[in-house]
Parts: sequence; structure tokens; C-alpha cells
Amino acid sequence: MQKYTRILICSDIHSNIEALQACLADAQARGGFDRFWSIGDVVGYGPDPVAVLDELRALGDRFVGVQGNHDRLSVKAGGLHPRPDWWWQHADYRNFLAMTATDRAFIRSWPHDIVDLGFRLVHDPDKRYVEDASTAGWVLAATRHVRHVVVGHSHKPGYFVTTRKAGDAAAPTERFRPLRDGDVLEFEAGRRYLINPGGLGQPRDRDASAPYLLASIHGDSVTIEARRVEYDMEATIAKLRDLDYPTELEWHLRRGTG
Repeated sequence: MQKYTRILICSDIHSNIEALQACLADAQARGGFDRFWSIGDVVGYGPDPVAVLDELRALGDRFVGVQGNHDRLSVKAGGLHPRPDWWWQHADYRNFLAMTATDRAFIRSWPHDIVDLGFRLVHDPDKRYVEDASTAGWVLAATRHVRHVVVGHSHKPGYFVTTRKAGDAAAPTERFRPLRDGDVLEFEAGRRYLINPGGLGQPRDRDASAPYLLASIHGDSVTIEARRVEYDMEATIAKLRDLDYPTELEWHLRRGTG
């Protein structure tokens, strides 16, 4: 008898070790997980890139990750400047300085786009934010060989659903539906889903708690549970201040905006 596969799905950790550890503890308390899907932007913004990477390395074979835009920038030679024009570039430069060559090699080992257990995992398809039905429909129509897609980048947990098949431009994609703490989504037969777990390390849906998803997969049966966890934000903010990170980061963390 085929067993259920339990997957912890998160995105946009952004060097926030307190949020990541709270997420892992919550998932363990709810029965644990067989796989950990990271949908990009593990680093950038936050004060703890190395601690976050160490936590992910410790997951071993359970870890499946793709690169996000901040991940790609963090390993690009000459891609960051010590006196950048924008606050987020200043934060990313500090992340770059904190990481070793081994850390950057770990990030480089992640693909931009991967298929696992019948899902396509991609942070920012064609470098786009997937925030409207038109873009979601385009991503689903362009996704062949698998039914469902998981994206990140917008930092907002929720999903789109359609009957659109690969290459089909006719079937409409329904509007974005947010996922709130405790929501349970059961995939319906004949429908395709594009889901976003939200920004674990920097939420942008005006809820400062850390969002992630727990998925149970058994053959074609898929159930998604949305989770929000409180974490020690004050510890994260204290490190941002001590390391002289831009003050905008504290403002965004406290308000759940970006």
C-alpha cells in the first residue's frame, strides 16, 4: 500500500533563522515531514544567511530547493556593490559578505526550475510575479508533463485554480484565493493548481507571522494545510540593528509588508 508523502513547503526564507526554526518545530509537532520544498530566495534581506543554509543542509536528502532572484544575485561575481543605491541591495551585500565559497556553492547547486512528485517548483517563472489570473494561467498553460505548480516571489500565501490543460489558452483561471492559518485545500480531480506558500522570512500580506504549507500526497490525492507560526521577531530585529542592516527591514517585518 502506497503511503502518504508529507511535504513542508516554504518560500522566501530570506535569512530569517528564527522564522525557519519556528516553522520546522511546528511541522514536527504536526507529525513531521518526508520532504522540504524550498521555493527560492533562501538568502537576502535578513541577518542569518549562514545559519539558514546550515539548517537546510542538515535536512539531507529531504531538502529539494530551487534558486530565487536573491539567491541568484548572491552568488553572481560582481553582482553586488558595497555602496548600492537601494536598501535591499545593501542587505544582500551584507549577506554576500557573511557567506563562504562553500555556502555559495550550495546555492549554485540548486536548479532554477525542477519537477518533484508531479509538481513544478519555480520561484519566479520567466522572472515574473504570479499575482493575477492571467499570469497564473500563462504559467499553467506553459507547464507540460505535470499538473500543478508551486511558486514564490510575491510573499503572499494562496492559490489559483483552472481546468486549463498544458498549451490550452481557452479555459479561464480563477482569481487568486488567499490561504489563511488553518485553511485546508483538497485538490479536485480534473483541475490544476498553482500555489504559493507565502514569504516565510518576510510576509507581505499584512500578517507578520511566518506562513508555510504542509502537503499530503497519495497518488493523485493532494491535501494542503496552511500554517502561520509566531517566531522570535525581536531576536531577528536585534541582529538587524547590531549588524547595521537597513532600518526598512524592521519596518517590513513588524507590519508584514514589503
